[in-house]
Amino acid sequence: MRVAISFLLVATYTCAQSHPSWWVHASPGATALVGIDWQSVRASPFADPIEAELWGDLGFPDLPCLHNARQILISSPEFLALATGNFSAAAVREQASKKGLKAMTYRKIDMWFATEKGALSVARFSDQLIMIGNPDALQAAVDRGIGDSRDYSPLLARAAKFAQRDLWVVSSQLPDDLANRFVPLDTEAQSFEGSVSVRNGLEMEAVLSAGSEPQAAASAEKLRRMVPTLPAIARGLQVTAEDDAIFLSLAASRQQIVAALRAPDIRMETPKGVEQVVIEKPPTLVEKHVEKPVEKPVEKPQVIRIFGLDEGPREIILPKKNP
Repeated sequence: MRVAISFLLVATYTCAQSHPSWWVHASPGATALVGIDWQSVRASPFADPIEAELWGDLGFPDLPCLHNARQILISSPEFLALATGNFSAAAVREQASKKGLKAMTYRKIDMWFATEKGALSVARFSDQLIMIGNPDALQAAVDRGIGDSRDYSPLLARAAKFAQRDLWVVSSQLPDDLANRFVPLDTEAQSFEGSVSVRNGLEMEAVLSAGSEPQAAASAEKLRRMVPTLPAIARGLQVTAEDDAIFLSLAASRQQIVAALRAPDIRMETPKGVEQVVIEKPPTLVEKHVEKPVEKPVEKPQVIRIFGLDEGPREIILPKKNP
């Protein structure tokens, strides 16, 4: 995928806003936050690549209730994801059991731990909130939630203005492992803020802090040179530098998005399995009229075989005739 998609996002300067109350459960030491209005995104052309990133590369447990979540917030490097939706105890218990997750209880909070090494576990904090992470991260999150901790990530205040956007990324630096999954930009930055709306096509804006005016100018030029190599949908990316900041913007219609994400993949069944069909370019008019050299068949030497001799059969190879 990676996705995906989604490859860069936005940032706009707006007045300070308060963030949703459930965001406070994010990892307090987060250097990157990703927010997804999954209810909107899953109805857009970006649904497949984003879903592949979440339930594929990031390893979200494959529970139907998570696929039907409304909103998702991911924090890292101590990976912890939060999902809001309808998570009744009976439904989560049944779905987790079918996936082989081991039921646990920690401070009266139901948890289901993955039995596979490295796989993510879940904690049902309430009927509306599920936490996703490794067991240690989940227990720490429960401790903060029950203990009414005031230890919040400073990125939450910066992300508040994007609460109504469909997809957003806030990072204290680039590159960043989580942020670059959704912002695959080959550049360095001291901070990144961006968001995207996919409800009526695609609207993206982003701002990167380069640290200095010369560095911003150099990074902006590098990004401009990179634009022609981007997927077709992203080649309309606008890059501008102002002081020590780099601003990115991109807009596309829904039809353009669908056309860009539709990749032809022609395949055929063979006795060996499914093989991809390679469509060769038809010959040009010149190629049609160019006579190809005719390959002469390889002449085999003439051989005389004599039978009935005391020493057995004998072969005599005749020499080739001179032209």
